[in-house]
Amino acid sequence: MAAEETTGPGAAEHAVSLELIAKGGLIIIGLWALANGLWMARDVLFIAFFALLVASFLSIFVEPLHRRGISRSISAPLLLLAIVGVLVLFIMLSWPTLRTQFGLLQEQLPPAIDRLQDWFDQRIAGTIGPLIGMEDGVEQEVSSRISSDLGTLIGGTLPLLNTAVGAVTGFGLVIIAGMFIAISPRTYMRGIIVLVPRSHRRRAGEVLPEAGESLVQWMKGTALAMAAVGIFSAIGLTLIGVPAALALGLIAGVMEFIPYIGPVLGFVPATIIALTISPEKALWVIGLYVVVQGLESNVLTPLLMKQMVELPPALTLLFQALMAALFGFLGLLLAVPILATAKVLIQELYVESVADEH
Repeated sequence: MAAEETTGPGAAEHAVSLELIAKGGLIIIGLWALANGLWMARDVLFIAFFALLVASFLSIFVEPLHRRGISRSISAPLLLLAIVGVLVLFIMLSWPTLRTQFGLLQEQLPPAIDRLQDWFDQRIAGTIGPLIGMEDGVEQEVSSRISSDLGTLIGGTLPLLNTAVGAVTGFGLVIIAGMFIAISPRTYMRGIIVLVPRSHRRRAGEVLPEAGESLVQWMKGTALAMAAVGIFSAIGLTLIGVPAALALGLIAGVMEFIPYIGPVLGFVPATIIALTISPEKALWVIGLYVVVQGLESNVLTPLLMKQMVELPPALTLLFQALMAALFGFLGLLLAVPILATAKVLIQELYVESVADEH
């Protein structure tokens, strides 16, 4: 009887439950190890994705040349050298003006921010202070804590790229790796497909080019929008009479790379500088911001990004906040292209396959 009890249905169910627990534990340990490994390699992953963006930008010009019979191995390095040459020429021609204007910003912006902070402190102390009984020491501690938290947020958690040597090295790796990816994109794509289980490789071979094309379209539209916003902003600020208009327009154009959040951050320095001259000029700058962003959102974006992946604004903002909290400013830069690529992959690999099954 005892032997029958140990080999009966209850023992079999007990063995199955232990097997499931063991498998579940191994899966959890494997996922934890994978997540830990990805976290430790986060600097390398950021470099790799920035390199993909560089390759996407180069592909805008390399693909048409390749269709005309010019080898990628020739066109990609020449285009990279041409882009660097144009940037160097632009800096050489505009550097005297930019140096003067950035020096002016360096002189005027900190005092303007201090005066604005004093104004807010007075208003807050006059309204909230009596209600909560906040003392000067507490106010200073809160201000110090906010400054420390902002510094941590901007720096993020990228130990290598947050150092000067690491940033320079990472920048060089991004440019060189991006050039090589643009020269032979199919080689690296095949390397990724090999990692996929054999039964899903055909589907992966169809989806990865679509994700790459969406990234190229996003890069094309974003680059043109950055140029347009920078030029319009510089012209508008010059007409309004704001000092350092070229430098402020350059800042606005660069910040256009970050959807939703970037355009606001790009016009904050111009608004603060204009506020030190007169409230009327600040209102003109705000009006210019509304006009430029209205043209960008309602005219440029529909024209330039017809083939771009549409991202829900709420999801985009939440993902930007998550990436900024985890990785600082660099995470904020990469949030939208990562989300756009992930949406294409999820849409093609998961959503459509589930729809086909049902």
